[in-house]
Amino acid sequence: MYAFYGNTDSKEVIVAIPALGERKEMFQPLANQMKEYSWLVFDLPGSNKQQLNDYSIPNFCEYIKQTLELLNIHKAHFLGNSLGAWVIQAFTSNYPEYVSSLALLDGGHYFLGERNESYEDVELSSAIENFEDIKEAVKELTYSMPNLNNQDYTNFENYFLNNYIKQGNFYTHHCNELAYNFLSKEIISIDYCLKEIPVPTMLLIAGASADEMSLKKSKTFSERFEQSKVHFIKNGQHYLPLTNTEAVAEILEDYYRLLNPVKHN
Repeated sequence: MYAFYGNTDSKEVIVAIPALGERKEMFQPLANQMKEYSWLVFDLPGSNKQQLNDYSIPNFCEYIKQTLELLNIHKAHFLGNSLGAWVIQAFTSNYPEYVSSLALLDGGHYFLGERNESYEDVELSSAIENFEDIKEAVKELTYSMPNLNNQDYTNFENYFLNNYIKQGNFYTHHCNELAYNFLSKEIISIDYCLKEIPVPTMLLIAGASADEMSLKKSKTFSERFEQSKVHFIKNGQHYLPLTNTEAVAEILEDYYRLLNPVKHN
């Protein structure tokens, strides 16, 4: 459920948690841009058809802590995209001694339950016989996003094609549907947002995909936590590590350099 990217000998570790329904590999392009760091990247519960007795965020946070203990990692920067941004706040609330800083990538800046939207379980793609149908759908999704550079389009398309695995004669989405819907419901029913932020924190908002409520909440977040840094990525799409890799890498590197100026001299 986890892997290392980047410079595994580096003492400066980034723990990265993906968006709902996504895999640890979504951080590979970003880690390639920031090779000087040691990246510890996690799959979410239920990824790659994993079956567990408990898919909850608190249980996942306990697993992350146990992994850090096993790997003898005492302190790290934590980064999460979308659902991952709430996960790293839940982790910080329970285990603050492990956290050097937080980077919230297009998520985590407000409680989703405030939207008061009706919820229905999602049916993930399954029993797709022709892989060409998947390729066509992924291509359409990829190029529906305007103003990305060619490498980001390539990274996004390749990543999403690998979200589908072959089982017998059919292709199916990698994620355990039960886990996906459990986490989706959990995040709108339990508020994991930190009420006080005990470590340096940065919020990156994907400007191109942000709706009115997200933008309003990002302003509230900025006013409430004056010590935090908020960045708007003009052409940013929700999956920031895949779609706006260079811009995110530049912001993160400046951020970590300010936090640890001695290590970067």
